[in-house]
Amino acid sequence: MLKKLFLACSILVLPLLIHAQIKRTVHEVIPVSDTIQTITCEFYDSLKVQCWPSNSIMLEITITHKNYSTDSILKGLIEQGRYRLDPVKSDDRLHIKFDLRNRGILNTLTSGEIPEEVSVNIFIPEDFEEGAKGEWKRKKKP
Repeated sequence: MLKKLFLACSILVLPLLIHAQIKRTVHEVIPVSDTIQTITCEFYDSLKVQCWPSNSIMLEITITHKNYSTDSILKGLIEQGRYRLDPVKSDDRLHIKFDLRNRGILNTLTSGEIPEEVSVNIFIPEDFEEGAKGEWKRKKKP
């Protein structure tokens, strides 16, 4: 009898002890016209830059929610634009800013704070070369 009671309690308590980790990757493509000579990036999260053979910038944003999050919570935040970038174009410059610090802490009514980790992989067209930190300039054509 005691074994059955212990087993029943374990089954009921186990879901409360398991903390799921929800992870999703979002891709965003930004076209780069021939008039753009400089790309500047301002990121406050984990960033990895790579060159690729394209005439556009691709951003690969990986979002990880820990503790008490669900896939529907993460999907809703993505749809609301929490992780969207707003590139600013001028005549010959493209500025990309991604700052999660001002977006507020995620909380649920029942479970409390949801820690989130965001990492960004940015793919810059291969006809740009890195200059100053966070800046890429179009290579001069011979």
